[in-house]
Amino acid sequence: MFLEVEPCSNCDESVGRMYNVISESKPIHSIEYEKGGKEIPVSVTGWDGETETPCQAYACRIEESGDGVALLIFGGSGGIRMKPIDDDSKWDVDNANQWSESHLVYPRDTVVTYSD
Repeated sequence: MFLEVEPCSNCDESVGRMYNVISESKPIHSIEYEKGGKEIPVSVTGWDGETETPCQAYACRIEESGDGVALLIFGGSGGIRMKPIDDDSKWDVDNANQWSESHLVYPRDTVVTYSD
């Protein structure tokens, strides 16, 4: 799988990386994320860089050279966006309580809540 993220309002980082995917990609709703030195549950969405709107985020298992199996968390062409799980506000790049990443590579035993 070739993961490509282009700079946009959500994420100013440009990423182009090849990953060896070893499982089906599944839609996700939330993950455990390290913020301020502790793990917190966060809602996660993908971000479409062309339309500047939320889209589905996914997770799949990948082979990570030297580290074995890892979990790839990815979204749309504009990366992923996160917020605290108890935050009911709409997804908005101007909301200071939300933040973005191009994608995440986590240990395979990371806590993930799938959408299905």
